[in-house]
Amino acid sequence: MASDLEYYVRKRKGKLITYLNNNTDELSLEKQHQIYGAITELNRIMGLLDDSKKEIAEKERNPDEVFLLKPIYSKGVVNDFINFLKDLF
Repeated sequence: MASDLEYYVRKRKGKLITYLNNNTDELSLEKQHQIYGAITELNRIMGLLDDSKKEIAEKERNPDEVFLLKPIYSKGVVNDFINFLKDLF
């Protein structure tokens, strides 16, 4: 999904840059400013996508940082046995 989004963001950015380069003389300064702003926002989105990819890759490389749940012992034989062992030591 992220790769699809990245594809469309890159494609849209390319179209905006091409449009801006080909029509600079015909566009008002206001419209040029809007296009520059859109390109800047697309760059930010691409940066966020890259950061999330790096974060996912880092988590996959470092399995020690995986959060593991501690087993929950309810009342019963297991709980009594654990309490017995705690009393011994």
